[in-house]
This record gives sequence, C-alpha cells and structure tokens, in this order.
Amino acid sequence: MIQTDEELMLMVKENKDELAFERLVQRHRKSILNFVYRFTGDQEISEDLSQDVFLRLWSSADTYLPIAKFTTFLFTIAKNLCLNMIAKTKSLPEIQPLDGTSDNIADLNDSPETALIDKETISMVKGAIGKLSPEHRLVFVLTEYHGLSYQEVAEIAQCPVGTVASRKNAAVKLLKQRLSPFIA
Repeated sequence: MIQTDEELMLMVKENKDELAFERLVQRHRKSILNFVYRFTGDQEISEDLSQDVFLRLWSSADTYLPIAKFTTFLFTIAKNLCLNMIAKTKSLPEIQPLDGTSDNIADLNDSPETALIDKETISMVKGAIGKLSPEHRLVFVLTEYHGLSYQEVAEIAQCPVGTVASRKNAAVKLLKQRLSPFIA
C-alpha cells in the first residue's frame, strides 16, 4: 500500500522514521530542485538550497500539522530559504540553463536556424522571468511550472488568494511587456 505524503510526514514527526523521510525526499527532490533553480537561477546554489530544504524539513518535523497538503509545507520551506538567500545577496541572479541539454528542445527535423531561434527564445523568456521580483517570480513559477492552484500558492506565500491572482496577472503583464519586442 502506497502511503500519502501526509502519512509519511506524520511518521517522521512521531517516530523520526528515517525510511519515511527518505521516501519523501525521493518523491520530492526533483520538484524542489526545479523550484529552487527556477527561483534562484543558479545550479550550485539550487543544489545547496535543495539539500537545506530537506534538512529544514527534518528539523521542523515536530511542527508539522496535516491541515494542508504536505507539498504546501515543503514549498513554504523552500520559498523561505530562497527569499533568505535573495535577501542576503540583495539581488536575483539571471537564470542560466540547469545543464547543457536543458535548452536543447529542437526537433531533429528542425533546421539549424529553427534550433537557434528556439534556443534564443528560451533564453529571452528565462531572462524575463529572472527579472521579476521575488513575489512575482514565486507566484509565476509555482503556478506555471509546478501547476499549483492559487489557493496552494496563497498558503505558501502566506497571502490572500486575491493577492496571488494579482501578482500572477502582474507577472504575466510584465513578461508580455519585456518580451513584446520579440513577439511578432
């Protein structure tokens, strides 16, 4: 029988169950790494912060209450660590490719010109997202890349759902403005 994230986290909370914790890490490691990377734009920092997220998850297990989805609790930890890192550096880094192949989306049947245009387009979009404020980037990344609902994002961002909607609309508007010179 497959246990839910909430059940596993309660096992961690109540018994410091390392196997349950390991299952949670396996389930969510990639998602957290992707979130942190999309928020910070730096592979090395993302890997370090992702590890910190799970260390913080372990150390804060005693405070876990299953009143919301487990992922809300987890993404809240990740968000706080990202915002702390940004506050320390006082800036948002430009987003670079996570690895050498992540930007290579060209179809084998595409011409070299099409592949180059695709790569440049991805680079411009990443650059535009990288220039969003932390609040706008958080909402945009969680809704667009991770598919979270406005309600879930509101719980993570600790703000009303209306604020999430407003930030998302503002982020989309800013992205359209920044990318409009490149859109035909």
